[in-house]
Order: sequence, then structure tokens, then C-alpha cells
Amino acid sequence: MIKWLARGAVALAGLLWLSRFFIRDGGVGIVNGVVVFTLIWWILLFTMLPIGVTSQQEDGDVVAGSEPGAPSRPNLAKKLWWTTAITSGLWVGYFFLMLSGVLEQLIPHGGHW
Repeated sequence: MIKWLARGAVALAGLLWLSRFFIRDGGVGIVNGVVVFTLIWWILLFTMLPIGVTSQQEDGDVVAGSEPGAPSRPNLAKKLWWTTAITSGLWVGYFFLMLSGVLEQLIPHGGHW
């Protein structure tokens, strides 16, 4: 169930991003959407990297010539997938928040609040 929700979030983010090529308004533009997605993705990736990592020393299987604190199984593919899925969900929320116009009320216009 969670796997399908994650895939759905990625698909919805992709469809909403593609819709920006055909629907022009003051919402999330192409560059804005890509920049926000990329920033969130990298921040989340660096946040998720240490999760669930065990060192070679903790596993008791230190490879000769390597650092004992090096990860034995970093699970990078899994972390990249979850980073993309979570980022897609957050980006969809950002998309609808920008589309609703709520943030426009908080942004100063004409040099004053």
C-alpha cells in the first residue's frame, strides 16, 4: 500500500509538472518547480543518508584496507527512491499551496508589506 502511495505521489508530481507546459498562469512555473524540487530533493537526501546505516565494524566484517567505520550496506537505491517519493509528495503540496494564492498574500509587493 505504501509503495503504491509513493509511486502515486511521484506520478502526480510528474503530471503536475508536465501540466505547466500547457497551462500558463501565475502559479508554479517550470523553472520555479524544478528549482524547488531539486532543493527539497538534495536536502532530504542528505537527511536520509545516515538512516539505518551500520558500519563494517558493527557488523564484524571489516574489509581489508577500508575504514572500519565505512558503511557495510548503505542501501542507496532504496534511499534515492524514498527521497524522490517524499520530495514528490512535498512538491505536490507546494504546488497546490502556490496555486491557491495563499503565499501571494504573504509576499511583499511594491517594496512594502
